[in-house]
Amino acid sequence: MEYLVGTLVLLFTVSYAVFIAVSIEKGRTWALETARAISMLDPASSGFELRSRAMEPVTGPDEPDAEQHAAHPERLAA
Repeated sequence: MEYLVGTLVLLFTVSYAVFIAVSIEKGRTWALETARAISMLDPASSGFELRSRAMEPVTGPDEPDAEQHAAHPERLAA
């Protein structure tokens, strides 16, 4: 029974994806908007902040910086 349900869900999913793809090829705007909503490729929903944070270099923990500042107290005086 589980295999039957799994097969039906897979069949429905693939047929819906093919239907959306064929509709996009025909130039239907609703299909393109549906595909963007499903895949979250809408430019309004994916912000620049997330992309810029993904490109930031990975740094180590802040503890070595605290030890470095403690070793040089003259830098902390302003």
